[in-house]
Amino acid sequence: MAQEVLYRKWRPRRFADVSGQDPVITTLRNAVAHGTPAHAYLLSGPRGTGKTSTGRILAKAVNCAAPVEGEPCDECPSCISYDEGRAIDLIELDAASNRGIDEMRDLRESAAYAPAAGRYKIYLVDEVHMLTTQAFNALLKTLEEPPPHVIFILATTEPHSIPPTILSRCQRFDLRRIPLDAVIRRLQVIAEGEGIEVDPAGFELIAKQATGALRDAVNLLDQLVAYHGRTLTLEQVWSGLGLVVDTRASDLARAAIEKDLKAGLTILGGARDDGVEIRAFVRDVVDVLRMVLLLKAGAGDQLPLSDAQLEDMNRTAAAAQVSVIVEALQAFGDIDFSGDAYDALPAEIAFAALATGMLNVAAAPAVAAPPPPARPAAPAGVGAGGRGAPQRQAAPQQRQAPPQRQQAPAAGRSDAPAHAPHAGAHTEAPAAASPPPAQPFSPPDAGEVSEELAALRAKWPEVQTLMRAASVKTGALVSSPNQAFPKAATATDVTIGFRYPRHVEMAREPDFSRILTEAVSQVQGRAVNVSAEEWPELADAGAAAPARTPGGHIVEEALKQGAQRIDG
Repeated sequence: MAQEVLYRKWRPRRFADVSGQDPVITTLRNAVAHGTPAHAYLLSGPRGTGKTSTGRILAKAVNCAAPVEGEPCDECPSCISYDEGRAIDLIELDAASNRGIDEMRDLRESAAYAPAAGRYKIYLVDEVHMLTTQAFNALLKTLEEPPPHVIFILATTEPHSIPPTILSRCQRFDLRRIPLDAVIRRLQVIAEGEGIEVDPAGFELIAKQATGALRDAVNLLDQLVAYHGRTLTLEQVWSGLGLVVDTRASDLARAAIEKDLKAGLTILGGARDDGVEIRAFVRDVVDVLRMVLLLKAGAGDQLPLSDAQLEDMNRTAAAAQVSVIVEALQAFGDIDFSGDAYDALPAEIAFAALATGMLNVAAAPAVAAPPPPARPAAPAGVGAGGRGAPQRQAAPQQRQAPPQRQQAPAAGRSDAPAHAPHAGAHTEAPAAASPPPAQPFSPPDAGEVSEELAALRAKWPEVQTLMRAASVKTGALVSSPNQAFPKAATATDVTIGFRYPRHVEMAREPDFSRILTEAVSQVQGRAVNVSAEEWPELADAGAAAPARTPGGHIVEEALKQGAQRIDG
């Protein structure tokens, strides 16, 4: 008989088996117990938190012949068919590979047929955010008014990528990352059921590595058993997970706080030479820095530390400033290991930037360049565009400027207006004149603008700056308000309008959507759900035309170069 992997063998079969999602489970169980299930559910959350399992249990419960307080009985023919994976009334779709309009049309047509065995026909659509815009439109009407025998369960890791029209038709449940103690308890249940002996501290190490994803934790346990056998010591768990000893992570955290460049690079180099996964090592360092921060703030009473560890970290915290700890957390937390998890270079660069003070320089906002210094007054008889000796002396500096800047000060042409100023003429303390102020962008609103929307539009340049800092591609897509601009906003949801359909598709791609959501949330000062929507009317919107400078473009350019008006 083929061996079944642990995460599938121990997949929850009852609501009571789902770990760490009590509010969601209680609500769904009550709906089944009262016979009032909704026609559409949206289950969102990180990977491994139980979205698909919860959907299957809900489907099993609503079709159970004799549910007990909302829980499936596990004895009737319907429950047995669900447990064995042959329930004919549960239709599971993977939206990542069935994302087109044709698949949604087929779903809409099949939904009209009555269930074959139970009371309800359940459609479980996984990773629903991968559907195309046309597929969402095809699904919308059926989702809004489905037949009474149909229940839709949509699962996604990116709820912000789902159109608001779909979200508004579903009961939404956000599954959180599973708490550490809940993961440990579930691992202990599985280990006991499988006859696996694990050092008690080993369960905690496995749970920490999973970072709130129970499926990852069970897979790690399965992997350790395959390598070391069914008896796992703490040292075997450490080595099997590719972890390093606590002292080295603590040493690097201390070097980061003290900004000791030599010590930090030496520790990272040693870890690299020992074949340690640097990504996991940095994660350990972040954990240490977090605990030091909690101790410094007086909130570390519940930290799982031995007396020796607690004494060592308290000593580190006492000698550190909160701002320095936060700066170190930022430096290590922003490292991108998308290439090679064993490559120490990204961590070395981040540590060097932290130790040398370059981290703050890189993060500082761009400062507008100061106005150019005023040019000295030309000798008598030589105009700004003349061919005298002063012009030849300035030529070497002009050759270093871009070609278009060489041609800009053309104020000395014979056909220029009589009052066109010479560079620096009649000025005692010349200063650059400010250009005409930018006019506010006027979007094509059809109704009243909410306070949240007005506030976001006022801060839109900040979002553009963050997007440009994230990547050139994302910055280019929002570079102009005629291409992308806030269309709607509430306290929790934001819609960004894009002029072109192609830009909407790009904005819904996972990486772009994440960057956009993070930028808007940072500017708003709170987490919000951000969605993209087509807004072709942006093509006709714009700012009011700025007032023209009296005297024409020549005078306007001269004012930019530092001249002052002496008449008019």
